[in-house]
Amino acid sequence: MSTRLDHSREAKLEKRKKLEALGVNVHPYSFHKTYSIAQAKLSEGKTVETAGRIMSLREHGKVTFCDLRDDSASMQVMFREDDDKKQYELLTLLDPGDYIGVKGIVITSKTGEITIQATHFDVLSKSLRPIPTTWQGIDDPETRYRKRYLDLLINPDAKRILDARWTIEKEIRRYLQDVEHFVEVETPVLQTLYGGTNARPFTTHMNALDSDYYLRIAPELYLKRLIVGGYERVFEIARNFRNEGVDLTHQPEFTMIEWYEAYADYTRIMDTTEGLIKHLVKAVHGKLEMLVGEHVVKLDGKWPRISMADALKKFESIDVEKGGDSGLQKELDQRHIQLTGTFSRGKAIFALFDHTVPPKLINPTWIIDYPKEVSPLSKEHRKNPELVERFEGYIGGKEMCDGWSEITDALEQRKRFEVEQQHMREGDAEAQPMDEEFLEAMEYGMPPLGGIGIGIDRLVMFLTNTWAIREVIAFPTLRPVGKQPVVPTATSTPLSTVPVKKSVKTSTSLPSRDQSQKLLHTYVKNEALVHHVEMVAAALESYAKALGEDPELWYATGLLHDLDWEKFPDEHPNKALAELLHDYPAELHDAIAEHAPNRTGKYPSSLLANYLFASDELSGFINAYSLMRKGFAGMEPGSVLKKLKDKAFAKNVSREDIQEGFALIGKSPEDHVAFLISVFQKI
Repeated sequence: MSTRLDHSREAKLEKRKKLEALGVNVHPYSFHKTYSIAQAKLSEGKTVETAGRIMSLREHGKVTFCDLRDDSASMQVMFREDDDKKQYELLTLLDPGDYIGVKGIVITSKTGEITIQATHFDVLSKSLRPIPTTWQGIDDPETRYRKRYLDLLINPDAKRILDARWTIEKEIRRYLQDVEHFVEVETPVLQTLYGGTNARPFTTHMNALDSDYYLRIAPELYLKRLIVGGYERVFEIARNFRNEGVDLTHQPEFTMIEWYEAYADYTRIMDTTEGLIKHLVKAVHGKLEMLVGEHVVKLDGKWPRISMADALKKFESIDVEKGGDSGLQKELDQRHIQLTGTFSRGKAIFALFDHTVPPKLINPTWIIDYPKEVSPLSKEHRKNPELVERFEGYIGGKEMCDGWSEITDALEQRKRFEVEQQHMREGDAEAQPMDEEFLEAMEYGMPPLGGIGIGIDRLVMFLTNTWAIREVIAFPTLRPVGKQPVVPTATSTPLSTVPVKKSVKTSTSLPSRDQSQKLLHTYVKNEALVHHVEMVAAALESYAKALGEDPELWYATGLLHDLDWEKFPDEHPNKALAELLHDYPAELHDAIAEHAPNRTGKYPSSLLANYLFASDELSGFINAYSLMRKGFAGMEPGSVLKKLKDKAFAKNVSREDIQEGFALIGKSPEDHVAFLISVFQKI
């Protein structure tokens, strides 16, 4: 505890003692609050009783003003010594942060402000710690998330986002229950088998039954049991738990909405989802229009439905029906896209789509009819056995939801589970186990069925245009205080990231450094931008050597990550990825796409991407600081981090991205800054 805080707390304790000595109960049992502050502001001329937290106190001779806030609004309160001298003297023992109840007449002050002229007040809570008026220049997400109660008090954006979340959850229930006539249900969180998706579960032990259980990863299989039991439209807003990575879009504890409708197929589920999303956008924004990333998106009208094959033809001029497998492989090679495992048509088509089309889907669009190989849980397409009846919704270039016509044939479901068993035997920790009880339920008969799962957290991110998942969760999962992060190496995974992919040694197939420099200077003429990317390239090269990665690949990624920024700022980085970097490997493409998640919808998932994200914004800030102090000589990490708190300095640099970068690579701010300084001093 700081000395300043010690003194402040002692002063508040002393005031509390004085209040108690005067017979004041500083923590009474209740208060008769008849008006919210918002209601009081509309009640000029009336006597009101309201209550809230003192946010500020201002004394002017024999008159004292305070700003009083509850969860509805803030309002000025005026206390006059002449009205009650004994009570007025108690005001000297109050501080911002204390709760009071006030009775008085609502008036308009001489300055034109709606004010309560207090005739009486009661102390309702005496605080012992001072509430900061601002974060005093500190924009540290870790601090804000750990002390979210303070964040909500002093950061209007934090409360706006969470208010939107509660509205969204309320309106989901209202729409599904009142408009679509679904029944909200509950299913177990503790399960003897996990299933419904491919993910690693948390495990726990129940002492009463001396048995191990899993925390659910999805409610799907229990919701489908209810369908077998006779329910026709069910939904659950479920807390799920997946023992996986933490990044900008994933938390181990998260919320999903899943619903299933009997006698429906994927077309009906798309209809319902489209109606729900429009309802939510209207509830949050008051109109069918919202900002996604940097795109203003209108959601009115019927959203188009385009097959994946047609989307490739429309946006990339790729005809998957022509050229056979060799033609698809050629398209992959031209775009430096590498498939995982062996080649298949389905995987090739999906990879081509996933790497090229989504950033172009700005207006609301349904992509339908996916290859069977990449959709093991979806029902076979009624017209084409190579496809499944699956859809994904895209808005603003980002994927928002995923659903399909469900498998209702118990024998077919058993085959799918058997494939998962083979994957499990091969070491896939995320494969689904065989659930004989669920298969038995299916054998009693299951009607045609459509279903969908939507992450509530991701939905809130969309509807508030907030692209860090911890911002939309009131109390996100954080590393325990005092727990040291794991520094990522070629063989270790940082606690704060998704499992990272090790680089494939690709330097032999990379264009030379001279070729990369020539490409850079073809598109980038601004000397400051050239200097920036060269700094990032040097940082990544040095980190690659320290981590046992490919220095040439990492250098090229840093050098070219802003290749299209100067000439095509509105299309960055998609312009470079689609048209300018054909000669570079997929790993470079992925890292560049993932360093700009707000624009591409892709998030860091490899060591290279993590370190690019962590070095990009911070390098710009360190360079700005070096210009102020005339060079890197003698620069200390502590001075950089102190300057980072000054929001007026280099205000266009995202402090939030810098903090997320520290978490992504699992290094302390001091260590990461020190490493970068040491690199830049050698340039």
